[in-house]
Amino acid sequence: MSTRKDNMDRKSGQVMLEYVVALGVFLAMVGICAGLIYVFRAYGNRVLDIIAIS
Repeated sequence: MSTRKDNMDRKSGQVMLEYVVALGVFLAMVGICAGLIYVFRAYGNRVLDIIAIS
C-alpha cells in the first residue's frame, strides 16, 4: 500500500524529469538554430562571392 509521502516523491521525481526533458529539448532547439544560422551565413557568403566575380 502506498503512503502519501510515496506519492509526493513520485510526483516530485516526475516534475524533475519533465523539467530536464524540457531543458534538453530547449538546448537542442538552440543548437539546431545556431547550426542553421552558421550554414545559411556560409551559403550566403558563397552566393555573394559568385555574384561579385561575375
